[in-house]
Amino acid sequence: MGWRSDRKSLFSRRENQLPPLAESCSGLSDWFQSGLGREILTQQLALAQPLIEGLFGYHLMQASVARQVDFAVCSRINHRFRLSPCVDGGGAALAEFEQLPLPSESIDVVVLHHLLDFSPHPHQVLREAARVMIPGGHMVLIGFNPFSLLGLVRVFRSSSPYQRGNQLRAARVEDWMNLLDLQAGPVERGFFRLPLQQADLLARTAWMERMGSRCHLPWGGFYIIVARKEVARMRTIKINWRGEKKPALRAVPSSPRVAARDRHQKR
Repeated sequence: MGWRSDRKSLFSRRENQLPPLAESCSGLSDWFQSGLGREILTQQLALAQPLIEGLFGYHLMQASVARQVDFAVCSRINHRFRLSPCVDGGGAALAEFEQLPLPSESIDVVVLHHLLDFSPHPHQVLREAARVMIPGGHMVLIGFNPFSLLGLVRVFRSSSPYQRGNQLRAARVEDWMNLLDLQAGPVERGFFRLPLQQADLLARTAWMERMGSRCHLPWGGFYIIVARKEVARMRTIKINWRGEKKPALRAVPSSPRVAARDRHQKR
């Protein structure tokens, strides 16, 4: 019984133990400037930018815990802006991501870089990001994988800010997305090597990176999820002029979860 409780405490940090993003993003930005942090950012940019380049629309919002990264530089969307949780985060405006100052269904593409990993309320952050997305819009979410060599190091508390975050599996985030009518695509993973700070030692483990990418191994240090907000389709009901019922339009949900719920309510 004691072993199970210890194991649970290692892999599931309580949300209320984390400080607000405004307090932790400065230290996280400094960590992403270290040797290990720069290597992870380089791989994240290499994987995420081609995905973002293929997304279209009118407005793109990105938010990151690292001030020195721009995932939208390759995007074809003209209006690109960035919100930041702290003053020195490099964003166009400060924002509380648990309550975004944006109207509903106004953003075509949302990019979230490790916000769920370090927010004390990750589910609310995801809910707000889904709220501001237009139907048919896309979300690009980047997070740390707890079941990886990098994730095992993050389990043990230390003075490093990147080790004081949530341990959120990609499957758990996909479940949250499904509840918000976000359809997740295939998960991209990166950084399969040992989490070492020395650049020369990192270079010696490059073979692990090639093997992990070639074999699509599930224990990459980070994951990238691209999700699409599902759209409710409209279908015209055939008009029966001789009947008593009036002609009407009925929304047909495209989400399997919503359709199953509607069928259950009719029984």
